[in-house]
Amino acid sequence: MKKLLSLILVAVLAAALVGACAEGHKIGMLPKFKGENYFDGCYVGAQKAAEELGVELVYDGPNQSEATNAKQVEILTGWLSQDFDAIVVSPCDAEGIAPTLKQFQDAGVTVLTFDADAPSDARSFYVNQATAMDIAVAMVDVIANGLIEEGFGPDQSARLALISGSGLDVNQNEWILAIEEYCKTDYPWITINCDEVGYLGPDIWTPGSDETAAQNAANESIALSGSATDGSQINAIIGTSSMSCPALAAAWDATVGEKPEVVITGLCTPMGLIDYILDEDNPMDYGVLWNVNDLGYLAIEAAEAVLNGELKAEEGTFASRLGDKEMIVGNDGGLELLLGKALTFGPDNVADFNY
Repeated sequence: MKKLLSLILVAVLAAALVGACAEGHKIGMLPKFKGENYFDGCYVGAQKAAEELGVELVYDGPNQSEATNAKQVEILTGWLSQDFDAIVVSPCDAEGIAPTLKQFQDAGVTVLTFDADAPSDARSFYVNQATAMDIAVAMVDVIANGLIEEGFGPDQSARLALISGSGLDVNQNEWILAIEEYCKTDYPWITINCDEVGYLGPDIWTPGSDETAAQNAANESIALSGSATDGSQINAIIGTSSMSCPALAAAWDATVGEKPEVVITGLCTPMGLIDYILDEDNPMDYGVLWNVNDLGYLAIEAAEAVLNGELKAEEGTFASRLGDKEMIVGNDGGLELLLGKALTFGPDNVADFNY
């Protein structure tokens, strides 16, 4: 009888161990903020990956009106005691969040960034939507083509303004520097008034993640825009955040009296711009982005692959379920897993997307 009880006890313990091993990894995903279609789209993709891979996904972030480093750190601090196997984070402030990310690393938690990066020593690698230059090329080409239609070109310079995020966002600052570089090499007649650092100056607004501030910046830039060729007016504007881009189109719509002649584009989801793009009067003819569902999916898939030993933090090719993805060395020397090229959408295909 004792032998039988011992065998039963062993069997129960073995079953418990198998059950524990069968449980999926616990991965936390922290966006800059919740409640906006860009990160909502990332979450949809992340959920799909979690379901397919058997991952326990915890998704949380600040409200859109409270998108600060302090709020992100507050959430992460609560996560430190919750036995996460990995976290994937889109930082509001790269340097500000780094000490907290390092606490997770010290605790043996895999740390990845997505959408926006942190210092390379505070994460294993960055799941990057596209290179800064790919994104810059897509946006500047839209602007240049529109300006050429308005009569600007090699014989007539044009003034370009930018509306970014907080000024602390690493990827947006890299996009701005790439925009400047691409303009200088391929469209030297497009000028940006900024300082020697490259992302501050009279024609670069940094309203942060506050929707009202982003709209105010858009209103100001549209009010300064027009068709003047002497540099006294802004001739084109790029919104490099998912709030500033549609805010530009809305600001143009809201202009009382004669509407200014200006070329506008930026980074936003297709659904965030569809009404403006399909409005033949609005100058927001094209937007630029990437597949945000796939970005969320790849972030969770990559974290799970690291935990399973299927993906190393080294250069090479990752056989993602989305297709082969390249791990490269970024500008700061840190590793980046690339989703792919930037996507330009306009009247012919904007309705094809569901995010």
